[in-house]
Amino acid sequence: MSVANGSVHGLQVYADYIPIINFTTLQAFIPFLYICPTIVVMMTILVMYRRARKAMSTATMDHNIFALIMFYFMFNMLFYFGDYIHLNLPSSGLMTTWCAGIQPSRYFAILFVYAYYSNFGVIICPFLVCLIRLTILLSPRNNERLCRLIMNWFAIPFLFLVPLLLTICNIQVSGYCMQMADPFSFGSLIVYEGEEQARLNIIIHFSFSIAIFSATGVMSAVMFFKLRTTLFDTSSARTKTLTKRAEWSLSLTMISSVVPFVTNSICSITFLFHRPDYFYVLFLRPIGNDYETTMMPWVLFLTHPMFKSKKKPTKSPSQGSNFTSRSSQMF
Repeated sequence: MSVANGSVHGLQVYADYIPIINFTTLQAFIPFLYICPTIVVMMTILVMYRRARKAMSTATMDHNIFALIMFYFMFNMLFYFGDYIHLNLPSSGLMTTWCAGIQPSRYFAILFVYAYYSNFGVIICPFLVCLIRLTILLSPRNNERLCRLIMNWFAIPFLFLVPLLLTICNIQVSGYCMQMADPFSFGSLIVYEGEEQARLNIIIHFSFSIAIFSATGVMSAVMFFKLRTTLFDTSSARTKTLTKRAEWSLSLTMISSVVPFVTNSICSITFLFHRPDYFYVLFLRPIGNDYETTMMPWVLFLTHPMFKSKKKPTKSPSQGSNFTSRSSQMF
């Protein structure tokens, strides 16, 4: 029989379930149509960046920013597969028969820690990229030393330790497969941590998202203002072009983090304040998360001069053009 928590374990009707091929089933495979090309783009970016660094190209980007972007790619992909196993695949009905034979288990805690940990990493990375960009912009002469200190003593520890602290409460959780309510059809399941634990996870996630998103927004506003005011009177056409490109890059980067923030916030608020409607808005979560996973690599690949320039490597810029050189590496 099913236990009181809503597990489908032991229910014969789920053990005998046969998936029907429809859109719900196909949605387990559709994401791979854009995830696989995105992985190829990520690898292309890595290879071309290394080539640009070896060639000492001025079109390359700051190595600290690139490292954080690579972490961003990594956490996005880790979270994609974690959320895929947590929600996408069970909701397709393809795991229903298997889930009916699985008892509630603490082994599922590994999935919860993995999914939430990688998700927090995704949330943190744009904030850290923005912090390094702001440091480069505000201190063009001493940014190498400052960025190194920030990366070693703040960025890396914050990126890897904070998600662990925020997810450690899931270690003792017993997870199980649960039937999702309307509008999901019979056989659409979710790997669930229980109502109380889910509420705690959502409160932590929502609060942390608001804090990080707000800090990122403030830093972005400062950068926009600084770019506008510092270079307003410059007569260099190239510097003005770099300024516009930096502003455009910042805008696209913000969009890539705004969309999942909005969709996840809608889901979180609905869960906390109007629980019966939660499953009606849950479809927004994978849309926003997948958008973020694919947006950043493609934007970087299609807009950054490192992937467009066909010119031969140039000599290092003079000290007088130091700000221009550093500005070209901000995105």
